[in-house]
Amino acid sequence: MMLFSEAQAQEVELGAKAGMNVSNLGKSGYLARIGYHVGGTAEFITTPFFSIQTELVYSLQGAAIDRTQNIYLNYHYLNLPVLAKAYFYEDASFEIGMQYGFLMKAVNKSDIYSDEITSQVNRHDFAAVFGLNYKLGDSFNFGLRYNLGITNTQKQDVIYENRRTNRVLQISFGLVF
Repeated sequence: MMLFSEAQAQEVELGAKAGMNVSNLGKSGYLARIGYHVGGTAEFITTPFFSIQTELVYSLQGAAIDRTQNIYLNYHYLNLPVLAKAYFYEDASFEIGMQYGFLMKAVNKSDIYSDEITSQVNRHDFAAVFGLNYKLGDSFNFGLRYNLGITNTQKQDVIYENRRTNRVLQISFGLVF
């Protein structure tokens, strides 16, 4: 009976978020590219100091191969992060967790051509997630997050030094409903 009453006391905050990505593919020798992300959030507040947050986020990631010729690897992901949030000062929190990403489309693109390379890229991506978030009032929040890819984005086996793993710095603005 006590578990049921505690479960009912849990608060859920739904929201939306959007922002900028600065992404690269690990130690590939490529340059960082600017992308974006947009999605929804659900934060399950268990105590005033701790919560679990899940998200469903569309994210444009990848890398710049040659900026002078506008050649980019564009990886379109649908990401599902699950985060533990620890509030350390008023409405500021640390975030840590894991993220699963499903590759929807991969394109090698320039001003001259566009090659779909989805079949050459691993469709499933896993990443460790670390970040900071700040709630401003009851309706807004700002976040800074780093997604450290664990999964090699290349389908073929390569030695560890040549792995291409997603590395994404995200700056977000969110609304809470």
